[in-house]
Amino acid sequence: MNTTTATATASASTPDGDAVKVRIRGLRKSFGALEVLRGVDLDVRQGEVTVVLGPSGSGKSTLLRTVNHLEKPDSGSVSVDGTFVGYRRSGDRLYELREREVLRQRTRIGFVFQNFHLFPHLTVLENVVEAPVSALKRPRKQAEAAALKLLDRVGLADKAGAYPRRLSGGQQQRVAIARALALEPDLLLFDEPTSALDPELVGEVLDVIGDLAAAGTTMIVVTHEIGFAREVADTVVFMDGGRIVEQGPPAEVLDSPRHERTRAFLSKVL
Repeated sequence: MNTTTATATASASTPDGDAVKVRIRGLRKSFGALEVLRGVDLDVRQGEVTVVLGPSGSGKSTLLRTVNHLEKPDSGSVSVDGTFVGYRRSGDRLYELREREVLRQRTRIGFVFQNFHLFPHLTVLENVVEAPVSALKRPRKQAEAAALKLLDRVGLADKAGAYPRRLSGGQQQRVAIARALALEPDLLLFDEPTSALDPELVGEVLDVIGDLAAAGTTMIVVTHEIGFAREVADTVVFMDGGRIVEQGPPAEVLDSPRHERTRAFLSKVL
């Protein structure tokens, strides 16, 4: 796809004046005959945590992957800090950027995957240092010093010389978070960050994400952890069938959902 219809401007403020970090408008995505996203609109404000809930196949992960252009939308737009992701605007059309330009944008949008995606042949420190050195061209000593601080932040300073296979799943995921933070992104995306973990390891990862939230990091988190959503989220989004069914503060969506589909989902997971 070389062009897509521009369905909204990349304005970076809401009607009430709050800064918008991420603006999604009219987002549609199909895989063959299966329409996975069906006209999604969403704003994520600066410094806030948006948690996306929903059943399997509801479009949660696809939505997240369009935010940094890992998936190309069929129509609609995503902007971060007022700049379209993956496209430039000309008139009423959005023209796709070259891959190197998209990669440059992705350095500002950290992505933490559910299966870690660490390099097995690199040590923990080398995993965290790789992107700042290769993508941002930082001197290696400077990148290593910053990486050690990040590893200390996620409680893994003593594992800098270890290889991923020597770590627990929770430790690997914390390394993945440190790696995402090493690029000093403006936005962090988490795709089911605890789904591949044993239950006893979930808490250590959620604690790190909670600390990032407390520090004012803007995040979109796709998860099935209702307790985490209740405690950390500023906004909870419930998706089903490729659409946002309901969204609002956790107390509203989780405790007093307006939509019957939301109520039915929560009755099975709470």
